[in-house]
Amino acid sequence: MSMLLKKAWLETRTRFFAGLCAVALVCTFYLQQHAWLTQWWASELRDPHGYHFPWMPIAVREYGWYLWHFLYENYLQQVWALFVVLFAFGGLAREKTLGNAVFSLGLPVSRRQWLFTRLGVAGMEGAVLALFAVMYVAVGSRFIHQVCPIGAMLAHSMLMVAAGMVLIAIGNLLYGIFPGGYLSLLATLVLLGAPYLLLQSVLEKQKDAGRSTWLQSVDLHMRWRDPGS
Repeated sequence: MSMLLKKAWLETRTRFFAGLCAVALVCTFYLQQHAWLTQWWASELRDPHGYHFPWMPIAVREYGWYLWHFLYENYLQQVWALFVVLFAFGGLAREKTLGNAVFSLGLPVSRRQWLFTRLGVAGMEGAVLALFAVMYVAVGSRFIHQVCPIGAMLAHSMLMVAAGMVLIAIGNLLYGIFPGGYLSLLATLVLLGAPYLLLQSVLEKQKDAGRSTWLQSVDLHMRWRDPGS
């Protein structure tokens, strides 16, 4: 088992470290932009002719809401999901394409064990990536003199990891059907991206109309409040 774990890690470690860098870049950008954006929104709210979007007052007051909106509802979530899918690519299908699958198939392990080990490593990498984002935002928030709602971030990360297991399974399936990184990635983005964007659009329209849906039961944005507020 340790041999399979090491092999799966060696195959995905470059993608994993690239994911850490991407998550750090996204988090750094929105942490750094917080002061400037909130000042701009506040000035717009004071201006009778400025922009007055419904979300602007809470974005100015609530740092936790800001983190939820820009990171966990949008950009961090999307970057994380992309890399989780990439973690699922590879395995025997990739080795078959490269012409060296004979060696792996000759090992004294079943294909099922091989598959579940790879998916388990991909899941662990996704979980570490989500936890890294929580720690990075928590430390970064200190540097900009803010206190982040760690409990809400951990809860949302757990939801991301749970959904990530579905992404990993679908990504692995599509890689087996469409061997080759680019084709598999395109198929995955179409299959998962189109329903995701459609669902986001429907939820936004429901929110604007003041209607509630069952999906809001797992929407944690109302819990994203600054500690002590």
